Amino acid sequence: MIKTDLVRAIAFNLNDLIADTTPSTVTGSSVDANVLIHPTETALRGANFYIYSGAGTGQERVVGSFNPASRRLVFPQVFGSVPSINSNFFLFESFRKVEYDNAIERMMGVARTKHLETRVATLQIVATQYQYIVPSGFQFISTLRLVPSGHTDYQVDDEVARVFEFAPRYWRIERNAVGTPVIILDPRKVDLDDFDNEWVNVIGQVKPASLGTDNATISTELEEFVIAGASALLASTKIKENEKAWYSRFQMFKQDADRLEASVFTHVFGKKVD
Repeated sequence: MIKTDLVRAIAFNLNDLIADTTPSTVTGSSVDANVLIHPTETALRGANFYIYSGAGTGQERVVGSFNPASRRLVFPQVFGSVPSINSNFFLFESFRKVEYDNAIERMMGVARTKHLETRVATLQIVATQYQYIVPSGFQFISTLRLVPSGHTDYQVDDEVARVFEFAPRYWRIERNAVGTPVIILDPRKVDLDDFDNEWVNVIGQVKPASLGTDNATISTELEEFVIAGASALLASTKIKENEKAWYSRFQMFKQDADRLEASVFTHVFGKKVD
């Protein structure tokens, strides 16, 4: 799932999504859309408009006025880059896109304290080199697995077929003189002359990445937790406006997030990257 899908799911939860569509006509400061069937001029005034794909992507505007006859949204601020009839946009009733982003990122912050994702990186062994920089982002490393180069037949490569993995006692993780985490292979226990130019898969765990762009992806394990938690966070900001309705939503989605929190917890495997 990408971030745009998260926003859509949260907006559905909160009954906030007025439209998710493309324009039929555009100008520098207005958008017409056939799905905008509302009887009064005040119906969509103050709604939050956001372009999530196509020309003009990333622009956010507040609706200044609405023409029911032409189904036209008019914005006080002109577009910096004019959208096209192929641009996809959201129209929200209560929340701005930046508020969705903030709620999602706050829940991703919670997830990063509990959840780790498996990652595989590669490095090439050099016979004279027993120290290698830890690949970026790794929190723990569990396995250094030799792999054949350019093919998947492990038996063709004698060294790979014979050793397969460096035993955990053959290597350790520490920081070098400038503070960079490094993998150090113990020369007393392994002779790298036997593995010169061989490739190794570094298998370990990383924290979930920040969802900085609308197309950034989130792991399946975190989707429902982030959706429920972000829905609760946004609902909590509106409780004073409509106490009963928003409080009910807040309670419902907070309970969902609390229930899902245990499911996103990941057990640690391997050696910690200090």
